[in-house]
Amino acid sequence: MNAKIAINGNYSWNKLINEKGKDPLIPAFNTPEHKFNIGISNKFSLTNNPDNEYSISINYKWIQGFLFEGSTQFSGPINSYGLLDSQINRSFKITNQSELTCKIGVSNILNNLVYQAYGGPRVGRLAYVLFTFNL
Repeated sequence: MNAKIAINGNYSWNKLINEKGKDPLIPAFNTPEHKFNIGISNKFSLTNNPDNEYSISINYKWIQGFLFEGSTQFSGPINSYGLLDSQINRSFKITNQSELTCKIGVSNILNNLVYQAYGGPRVGRLAYVLFTFNL
């Protein structure tokens, strides 16, 4: 590719090893065994001015279904699901040593309503605007 494009990803394997004979308590691990994400980001400019650079990223994450263990009435299955997220950033130089960065993003762009905890609400899309000032 080139210096302005990046591809990222990761995979997690989470397995609780419980020696049942040694511990009378059964822990509520509440973590999927498999999950991964993959994404791509790109820096670009709408003009030839390098101070007018934007950064955009898109990321897909997948979580395997698992048994959520809470109290008796709040124990049950969480289904597998996938989510698509995106963000665009723009930095503005305030002085030679400081800058303001604006980030606009959306988590779960497709509004895939999912349960992340058994008995909890279904979680959907979340949009945000963030300003960061670096001194």
